[in-house]
Amino acid sequence: MKIYTEGGEPLHEILKAASSDQGATLLVPDLQRPYVWTPSQVTLLVDSLLRGWPFGTLLLWSVHKEELAGIPSRPFWRVVDRTGEFDDQQVGKSNPPAQFRMVLDGQQRLQSLLLAFGGDAWGFRLLDQEWSRVLDAERPKGKNAWRHWSLGHLCLDVWAFRERLKNAGDIDSIDFRDVLSWVVQNPNEGRSAWPRPANYKFPITSAFDAENKGRFVRVSRLWDLAPTQQKPAEKVFRAKLEPLLNDHDVPKDVVADVLDSLAELMIKVVDIKQATVSFLQLSPFDADVGGSQDVYNDAIVNIFTRLNTAGRALTRQEITFAWIKTGWGDGSKTGNRTAGRCFEDLQASLSEAGVSIDIDDLVGTVSAMWSVVHRDGALLTANDLLRGEKVRPMAADLVKSWDTVATNTVEGAQLVRDRGFLFGTHYRSLNVLTLLLAWRLLGRQWLAGHPLAVTVHDGFEKALDAAFKDNCDRWILMSQWSGRWGKSTDKAFADYVKDLAVDWAKISKLATPDNVIAILKARMETWLAALETESSKYVDDLAVLDRKRVHDYYLALWLWHRLDATRWKASALPLRESKRGSLSLDVDHVVAVKLWETLPGAQAQADDEDENALSADDLSTTMNALGNCCLLEKSFNIAKGAEPLGAFLSRVHEFKTNTLTVDGWTKDLGVDATLVDPSGKAAADVRVVVEARTAAMKSELKEYLAGTRKRADV
Repeated sequence: MKIYTEGGEPLHEILKAASSDQGATLLVPDLQRPYVWTPSQVTLLVDSLLRGWPFGTLLLWSVHKEELAGIPSRPFWRVVDRTGEFDDQQVGKSNPPAQFRMVLDGQQRLQSLLLAFGGDAWGFRLLDQEWSRVLDAERPKGKNAWRHWSLGHLCLDVWAFRERLKNAGDIDSIDFRDVLSWVVQNPNEGRSAWPRPANYKFPITSAFDAENKGRFVRVSRLWDLAPTQQKPAEKVFRAKLEPLLNDHDVPKDVVADVLDSLAELMIKVVDIKQATVSFLQLSPFDADVGGSQDVYNDAIVNIFTRLNTAGRALTRQEITFAWIKTGWGDGSKTGNRTAGRCFEDLQASLSEAGVSIDIDDLVGTVSAMWSVVHRDGALLTANDLLRGEKVRPMAADLVKSWDTVATNTVEGAQLVRDRGFLFGTHYRSLNVLTLLLAWRLLGRQWLAGHPLAVTVHDGFEKALDAAFKDNCDRWILMSQWSGRWGKSTDKAFADYVKDLAVDWAKISKLATPDNVIAILKARMETWLAALETESSKYVDDLAVLDRKRVHDYYLALWLWHRLDATRWKASALPLRESKRGSLSLDVDHVVAVKLWETLPGAQAQADDEDENALSADDLSTTMNALGNCCLLEKSFNIAKGAEPLGAFLSRVHEFKTNTLTVDGWTKDLGVDATLVDPSGKAAADVRVVVEARTAAMKSELKEYLAGTRKRADV
C-alpha cells in the first residue's frame, strides 16, 4: 500500500504555512529531535540559496484535523533560546477546522529559513560565550561573563557588501557569508542586563552602536520586498531599495555604490522565494482505500524511527518522551519543573547512585513502571505510539505520582549500590534493575495511597527495604546467570511486567501492610525459584580454556569471596608490593601459567595407553579453572610472571612485618599450600588440588543460589 504522494509548492507558501500570524498549519511533530542548527549553519544555508543551489526535498505528513489532538506537535520557533533563562518563542498554532501538515524531514532547514526571513522578531538568543564559539569571535571575559547573552537577527552588512563588491567585481563572485551578520536589533531586550567591564568584548555587534549607524539591514526586510507572483525588473527594485536604505540611514555614497548590485541581488531573492520546493507527502489514513489503522500507524512510526536524525535513528523512547512532555502540563504538581527537567533531575540522581544511563533508557524504565501500575502490565507497542488514547494518559499519571516514582527509583538504585552492585560491572542489562525498581514501586505506591500512623508507616518502609535486600542480590545474579536476558529478552521482560501488574491488582485492594509485604515476598520467591536450575547449571558449566578469558569469573569470584566472614576479611586486604604500586581489582591466577608449565609432567602427553597422561585440554582447563583464580585488590599481576604466589606475598608489607602470616592468610582464602608454592610438585598433583578447590567454590555458589548460604559482607 503506497501511503505517500509527490508534490511541490513555492517556498514562500511553505514558509507562510509555518509562520502565519493567523496561525500555523505546518507544524513540527514533537517526536522529532529539537532544532540544533547554529547561526553559522543558517548563514551557510542562505549563502547556498543565493548561489542558486537547491534547497532539497521535504517529507511531510498530512493529518486530518480530527487526528491533530492525538499527535504531539508544536509550531516553529520565532526565537530560538539557548540561554536557559527564557522559553523559546513559538508561532501560534491555527485552530481547527484547518488542514494540518507535519514536517518529518526538513525541520532544520525550514526553521533556519524562518529565522532568516521570518520577520523583525525572529532570531537566536544565545549566551555570549556560545556566540563567540559559533562565530569564532573572541571569548568574553570578566565577572558574569558566562551569564551574558545576546539576541541576534540576520542582517546584510551593507558596508561589507560594498567592500566585497569592489574586490569581487560582481555579486556572483561574493561569498555571502562575508556580508551576512548576526546583529542585535533590539535596544532594550537585545542583550542581558548584567553589568559588564568597560573592555567587554561583545561577540556580536549592535545596530545601535554609534559606529554602526547606517550599516545593517535585516535580511527579512529584503525578503519582504520580493513579490510572490511576478518577477520585476531591476529598476523596480532600485526604486524600492533606495527609500529602504535611506530609512536605515545608509550613507548616500554607500547607497550609490551598492544600489544596482542590491537590485540584482533582489532578483536572486525573488527566485528563491518563488522556487518550487518538492516534497513527498504521507497521506492521512483512509479506511476506504484499504488497509488497517494499525498497519498505517506502524508504518508511520517506522518512518519516524528510520529517519536520519543527526546521524542516528529516532528511538521509540524518544517518541514516548515526546508524548510525556506534551501532556505534562505547567509543572505545578512537580515543583514547577517541566517533564524534561524532571527526567534530567532523575537522571542526575541515578548517576550519583551509580547508575549512569541516557534519557532513552530512563524513559524505558519509567514507562515499564507506569505499565505495571496503570496499564495492567501491557508495555507500549510501536502501534500505540500514534494512538493518543493509549499513550497520552502516561503524562497525567506520572505527574500525579512523580514524587513516588522518582524517589523509589533513586532509593532502589542506592540500595543496589549499597549491596555492592555497580551497573556496567556487576550487571549490564537495565532490565535487571528496572524490574527490581518496579517490584519495589508496588510497595511505595501502595504506601502513598494509604496514610498510616508514624510507627506503622516506619515499620512498613523497613519491612519493604528488608525484603528488597533479602532478594536483590540473588535476583541480579540469577537473572543473568540463567540466561534470562538472552534471545527472548523482550518476551521475558514483558512476562515479568505482567506478573507485577497481577500483584498490583491485588495489592491496590489491600488495607494491611503485612499482606502487601507478603505478596511482594511471594512474587520474588517465585521468580527466584524459576531461575535456580538454570543458574546452577551456569555455575556447573563455568570454565574457560584461555587465560585471557578468566575475567569471565569476575562476578562468581566477587560473590564467593563474600560468602564466608573469615574469607571476606582476608579478601579485603589490599596487597601492595611497594608504596608506588597502583592497586587494581581484577581476576588473576593463583598459580601462574608460566610457573605451571615448568612443573614435572606439565607438558601434554600423546600416549594413548597411559590413562594418567595429561592432554593439552586437561592442562588448559585446570590452569584456567575457577579454583586457580582469585579476585583481590593488589599491585602485582601473578599471571604475567613465573613466580609462585608466596613470592609475591613475601614482598607485601603485612607479611614482611609478620603482621600476618602467609600460611594463615592463604588458609583463610581456601588456598592450599600446594598452590601457594607448587615448585617441584607434579602437575597432576597440583591439578587435583585445583579441581578440588573449584568443586568446593562452585558448591558454595550453588548453596547461595538455593538460598541456604548468605553473604557475610553485608
